Amino acid sequence: MGNTIGNGKFEIEADGVKIIVPEHTVQDQQIYRLIFHDKRSPLVITRASTWGGDLWTSVPQGRQEEAEKFGKLVSEYLNRQ
Repeated sequence: MGNTIGNGKFEIEADGVKIIVPEHTVQDQQIYRLIFHDKRSPLVITRASTWGGDLWTSVPQGRQEEAEKFGKLVSEYLNRQ
């Protein structure tokens, strides 16, 4: 298992749901754990580089649609900082 370092956390909102987003670094890669204030399971997302460009993906895979939706909100938040 790689080193995990907590980098901080922030809050976003989507569809009226508050989401706490702790940021971590795992083996030099930024990951974000989304903790929803509804009954939804937490979601871990990260940026992935592909032939078609960068995209947000879930870790483990399987919640790609959510990863792209909430990844966009994470990007918007980070770009405002």
